[in-house]
Amino acid sequence: MAASLKILVCGDVCGKFNILYGRVRNILKKNKDFEILLCVGSFFGTSKESEKEWEAYMTGSSSVPIPTYLLGPTEKQEMSYFSSVSLENGGELCENVTYLGRKGILKTQSGLQIAYLSGVEKSDAPEEGCHFTEDDVMSLESQCQDESFKGLDILISSCWPKGVSQFANQPEGVDPDSCGSKLVSRLAENLRPRYHFASREGVHYERAPYRNHQVIREAAQHVTRFIALAQVGNPDKKKYMYAFNIVPMVSMDKSELVKQPPDVTEFPYRKVLSSSDMNTADKRTDIQQQATASGQNFFFDMNNTGPGNKRHRDHGGEDGAANKQPRQRKGPPPLKGSCWFCLGSPEVEKHLVVSVGDDSYVALAKGGLVPDHVLICPIAHFESTVKLTEVIPVPRTDVEELKDIFREHGDFNSLAMRDVAANTELKQVVPIGAPYFVVEFDNEERLLHRVSQKMPLQFGREVVASSSLLNLPDRVNWKDCKVSEDEEKKMAATFRKKFKPYDFNLG
Repeated sequence: MAASLKILVCGDVCGKFNILYGRVRNILKKNKDFEILLCVGSFFGTSKESEKEWEAYMTGSSSVPIPTYLLGPTEKQEMSYFSSVSLENGGELCENVTYLGRKGILKTQSGLQIAYLSGVEKSDAPEEGCHFTEDDVMSLESQCQDESFKGLDILISSCWPKGVSQFANQPEGVDPDSCGSKLVSRLAENLRPRYHFASREGVHYERAPYRNHQVIREAAQHVTRFIALAQVGNPDKKKYMYAFNIVPMVSMDKSELVKQPPDVTEFPYRKVLSSSDMNTADKRTDIQQQATASGQNFFFDMNNTGPGNKRHRDHGGEDGAANKQPRQRKGPPPLKGSCWFCLGSPEVEKHLVVSVGDDSYVALAKGGLVPDHVLICPIAHFESTVKLTEVIPVPRTDVEELKDIFREHGDFNSLAMRDVAANTELKQVVPIGAPYFVVEFDNEERLLHRVSQKMPLQFGREVVASSSLLNLPDRVNWKDCKVSEDEEKKMAATFRKKFKPYDFNLG
């Protein structure tokens, strides 16, 4: 097994350098094997005394006993201490003291991965260096889009994540509902650190570890431990230093990495993130302007052979057999890989979009069965095609006859189809997170199949294209139905013109 590394982490230093490094020296006397010291929160102070102490380290009359990495300023008064380095990219402030930068991922020679986010959240009029915005978080998340990404060893931020105490022990002296940042919660969700350290609230708080997966519905993943530290040298003697051993996850056996401790809790940020409003209205306006212009590549990757075990993006199948309970967020969040439905993706073919509403949009299907084959998709990103409706016009046929056609094809594929009345909600007959396929008819009656084994992803399309309905056997595979982009633009314009009298978004 790979050797473990010894790491020190401290809370807000606030210019009390002598107290900090005096404590570190005492620790090193007992154990010299500590690799680094990570400082979260405010490193510098604003008093004359702290300025004098720092000057001693700058000139070399006082020495730093351990490589120290710190976050950026949280207040304007601290900015002057960072004048010798780039606020964006960081740099050495004095011997053995390094400012990491505003955001990024530090990878050590031993393979340890440490993500960092400086400053405090401020969406309106942020001051350079002191604050972070959604764009900063998206930029950091974009560094972890690779399909092989499994998480990080450590995340350090000045701000607490909002909602961190959900399902767990409550911090003393802090109202968890009034402090913290939703953006940091989102970052913790997407980066999945094994350890997350923060400060600024003046208390020590060790949360019970939480899961980064949903039991049964998702493959097991490592847990996250959140630890908040108090201010260095605080009069109440609250814990401000944390020492621990860690083996870089790149060197760990997966079975060891994903072991679940007995006190593990559920993921705490789902409620906070589902209520987040990422300025959907502004994004809608921008999308509407682009929809009639042009765009890039959109819709689903039909080369996907089936649902996988990766937590971050699983869209079930073309027909809506979803495998996972989505963690919902309003507004298009950053993507780890391509999402062919998400308007927040740079790969969206906006020339196929025909109408954009407040919460959803309508677009022609790529390689549609017929010219009027459309998709009704949510603007916000959802990790399940349960939230996506596919509409295909068929000749007027008695509903019972249509049901018989689906049942016949279902029997052929060993898929049991059951009736669901129009006044019955699916959640009454399908457990949360359970995969299923459903087809709805124009009288609002439905047929439902509970997926318990492998299901053909093209099943719905095969039925509609069969000789019993559209009789288009050569159009079962969407790849056989592709046309040029110019032709797609003409088709979208034609549909937009026909749909105009019914498009309430034009009012």
